[in-house]
Amino acid sequence: MVGEDIMGIAEVLTVVFIVLKLTDVISWSWWLVLLPAIISFSIYIIILVVKLIMVIIAVVAVKNRKEV
Repeated sequence: MVGEDIMGIAEVLTVVFIVLKLTDVISWSWWLVLLPAIISFSIYIIILVVKLIMVIIAVVAVKNRKEV
């Protein structure tokens, strides 16, 4: 569904954990409360880096093919 703003499981867990932390239901440290968001962000960064590497490899391959 293009254009829909639907929260994923990581975002929902982060919001739930923040609410629980602020209402003193849980006494976890903040890094643990924010861990779902940290993991999600890390996965997005890894995917971005892999895609950039793939583009660079493709560009180099096309340049090498034209030179031969």
